[in-house]
Amino acid sequence: MTRPQHFSRREFLKSSALLTAAGALPMPRLAASEGESLGGNRPLMKPVHDMIVCPWAPQHPRHDHQLIFPLDEERLLLVWSEYYAKGKNLATLKGGAGAGDAVSCQISSMVSMDRGRTWGDRKVMQPNIWKHNVKHPNLVRLSDKEILFSYVGWDSSADRNVFMRRSLDNGQAWGRQVQISEPGWYCNNAGRALRLSTGRVLLPAHGPYAEKYIGGAPYKGGNLHAFIFYSDDGFKTWKRSSDSMTAKGRGCHEPTIVELKDGRLFCLLRNTNQRQYFTISDDGGDHWTKPAPTVLTSPESPALVKRMPTTGDILVLWNNVASKSNWPRIPLTAAISRDEGETWTNFRDIDNRADCDAAYPSVTFVGDEALVAYYSRSTKWKRDAEITLRIYNIDQFYT
Repeated sequence: MTRPQHFSRREFLKSSALLTAAGALPMPRLAASEGESLGGNRPLMKPVHDMIVCPWAPQHPRHDHQLIFPLDEERLLLVWSEYYAKGKNLATLKGGAGAGDAVSCQISSMVSMDRGRTWGDRKVMQPNIWKHNVKHPNLVRLSDKEILFSYVGWDSSADRNVFMRRSLDNGQAWGRQVQISEPGWYCNNAGRALRLSTGRVLLPAHGPYAEKYIGGAPYKGGNLHAFIFYSDDGFKTWKRSSDSMTAKGRGCHEPTIVELKDGRLFCLLRNTNQRQYFTISDDGGDHWTKPAPTVLTSPESPALVKRMPTTGDILVLWNNVASKSNWPRIPLTAAISRDEGETWTNFRDIDNRADCDAAYPSVTFVGDEALVAYYSRSTKWKRDAEITLRIYNIDQFYT
């Protein structure tokens, strides 16, 4: 039986077309067995620097949804979702943060002057002015001085919206808050916004499908659709994509996008079908192909795709194990595509501890290094999490 990692995206699409036309040719084996993963005996990459950058504390028992953003040649800005315990509910034991996503949270930041080895004092970047929380930060640079900062403010089961503020002084101060989404229920992932070579800014998003539009009804655990907010004038005005992306099961959400060398966009999508699904746009994110499974075995957790600046290859980070549920979220694996997402090679584990979850990765390239950050927590805890930062030489992804 052919192993699933030998099937490329092109082969899958070609086989699908032939099967539709002739009704006779067999499909590639894309169904994953529970617990299956890719890459055989994958080596664990040894970081050049390894630290818990946001540790657990009673006052702040959960940290996740992070990104690292270069402010200039010397300074890196770490931005993350920092949950906090209040009053008599102050958590005193690990596992005390609660199992829900709606617990109290704000967006905080720290600065590093030494490429991520040490970090300065923590500051609250966006306080929580909503009934539940604010989280999922994204930053996009428009110029050496202008930066867009987006986030999700959550008031109720029917009111969870995307907001944006603008800095004109390289992040020293932020302007007035503007709501990006129509009133409804929406979500982004941290560190997924990007600026294309055309100058267009994309803010990937998702929400439950409603009769009128995505996000127009409370989330009830299914029928999720991914879509894109996009702007050609630095989000002075913006639109949402004409197409949305979904699949059987709970649908598709938490999209991650990379621009291909020919100008098309390649997107991976979280879903419940034991694979990362992909879709393609050839018009800058307005229209998308029907999502289809990749060879990347996965639980229902998100991946991350980024362009490697030194080689031009595409890097993917994801939880490399087939599962019909959200778990396990280990190992956290890296793979490289030298052919624009057609095939994947060089499977390396970032984290493969059996007693630990490691998920929701971000990556920032600084010179010849890759700063990989992700939430980590013991499988014995509830939703408590710390942020682990592991720094690698980019060459390590190839050796």
